[in-house]
Amino acid sequence: MNQVFIYAFIASFALILGAILGVCFKFRQKVIASFMAFGSGVLICALTFGLMEEAFNHGGFDAVIIGFLSGGLMFIIGNYVLYYFGGRTHKTKQTHKTHKNTNGKLIILGSVLDGIPESIALGVALFNTGTSGLLMLVAIFLSNFPESISSITGLKREEFSNIKIITLWLIVAIISFLSVVLSYLFLNNIDPNIMGIIESFAAGAILAMLADSMMPEAYEEGGFRIGILTILGFLIAFIISR
Repeated sequence: MNQVFIYAFIASFALILGAILGVCFKFRQKVIASFMAFGSGVLICALTFGLMEEAFNHGGFDAVIIGFLSGGLMFIIGNYVLYYFGGRTHKTKQTHKTHKNTNGKLIILGSVLDGIPESIALGVALFNTGTSGLLMLVAIFLSNFPESISSITGLKREEFSNIKIITLWLIVAIISFLSVVLSYLFLNNIDPNIMGIIESFAAGAILAMLADSMMPEAYEEGGFRIGILTILGFLIAFIISR
């Protein structure tokens, strides 16, 4: 159980660390984009050789198909709704007139939408044997850290104070921490078919997040270097998994 708390803390602390460093220092967008690209490669490997393989072993094709499509659609729909109501404007370079109601609660919801599937995946991975837990931890850390850093410029544009920015990410980190712990405690002894659906659900949501936001943002700021960094992230994660 101590390992669960340690892994949950490290994964969630990446959000706070990124927010603090982003507030205190000015990072070049290409550096942040590089972190995001490398983390994307690690996440792709983790969901492919960790979550999806485990999901298939637990529930077979039916569980994988149901869970994967449900997770992906949930994220896409949720992301669209949040963007429509202004919860994603801190991630864009310009604030559009249709997004006048941007506020901290919507930004928190958006960040939770990004982080909950990852946190569930980590909690599930920790009671599976092998290196899947470590692989998910590395993947989540490398995605959480640049996510909070990259939000700072946009949040300041939305007139958020430094204290409010750190508080926002602290709330998200606490939710992420609890999600990991609760997933480990309550998803351990459920029916294998249900477990397969949950694992593939998390994988689908993570892949949708990568395609919908993380990788496009990385490419927008980092250009063609993003491809090779994503490849390197996947390759290193694959080596770790073996």
